Amino acid sequence: MRAVRDVEMRECYQIEFVEVRERPPMVMMTPPEVPKEISDMMIEISRGVQRILPGAQVKQYELKKMTLILTAEELEAFKLKPYPNQTYELTITEGTLNFKEI
Repeated sequence: MRAVRDVEMRECYQIEFVEVRERPPMVMMTPPEVPKEISDMMIEISRGVQRILPGAQVKQYELKKMTLILTAEELEAFKLKPYPNQTYELTITEGTLNFKEI
């Protein structure tokens, strides 16, 4: 959540909603014409490089799904608190937005 101005220059809050997903395992393949010994060695080298790269240990990632820009009055209507790093779970059912503080 961060403070922004909307197109009418009113003070608002921008809220980013993300989906937390598990990072899929990396699959390494070599061309079929490469000998098996070389193929196995290439796979082991690339796995070793992936382990030492920054961010390689991260098992989850965030996928941005939706951004809301709300005024202070709209935040109050949804009973949201404008604190940085506040986490909410958003459920959309039958055209209504339901926020649950986590």
